[in-house]
Amino acid sequence: MSMGLVFAGSLAIAFICWYVCGLIPGRTMRGIARATLIAILCSPGVVVGHGFAVVPGLYALAMQPSIFSIGPMVVVWVIAMAIILGGPNLRNHRSTWPPAVKETILKVYPAKFLFLGLIAAVMMRSLIFAGFTGGVWIMLLKYGLFFGGGLFNLWLCYRAVRENKAPPLLVPLAFAAPTLVAASPTVPFVWYAAGAIGGLAGTGRWRNAGWVALGVFALLAGNSLLRTYYAATAESHITIQGGVAGNAAMAALYAIAGIVAWWYLKRRE
Repeated sequence: MSMGLVFAGSLAIAFICWYVCGLIPGRTMRGIARATLIAILCSPGVVVGHGFAVVPGLYALAMQPSIFSIGPMVVVWVIAMAIILGGPNLRNHRSTWPPAVKETILKVYPAKFLFLGLIAAVMMRSLIFAGFTGGVWIMLLKYGLFFGGGLFNLWLCYRAVRENKAPPLLVPLAFAAPTLVAASPTVPFVWYAAGAIGGLAGTGRWRNAGWVALGVFALLAGNSLLRTYYAATAESHITIQGGVAGNAAMAALYAIAGIVAWWYLKRRE
């Protein structure tokens, strides 16, 4: 399994555990529990073999218990404790279980959107590197995350604008920005554009959201058509991912999705 996917899963579990720990009554014990879980789940560990490999700390501790795996956890624990106990809002934070969406996602939404975007970016980066050996399943997962990340950001921004009056064209950046260093520009572009559609819809500007959706899918369709042309005219020793049929099918899918999204959003206004 990719270490990137393991680390992304660890970050997601740490996010959930923060709210589970909100059930602990004492502030000090609650802070210690949260700092400990953050240190275990989010610390980078170092595995020493023929070289150095940075992996999730919990994995490093299980594979090679040493100062190289325990040391980073101690450092992260001290930092986490200082931040949690030093900040009144973090120190006093409690939550019911299961916590409401407004509490978990929309409260302090810029930092949370950025954190969730980081998890998605790590997953995308892992799938990109795994694509060389994973075959069709990795491709399906990669495209699933490509569209799923966009839909998730659309929902996040829609709720943030409706609940918190967030700026509709600025708030999508928080989720999409981490992917700028993890994938090709197409991914952060689509995730940002989807968030902008959600933000515009959250303000009631459904027609504008529809036009943005149509424009985004038109650009994606044009990109796939260009790849179809390259695949059809490439030299025999050059391989274009997806081939002629695959890229032509994606172009048609994008065109249909754009028209349907434009029609649906336009008629909501």
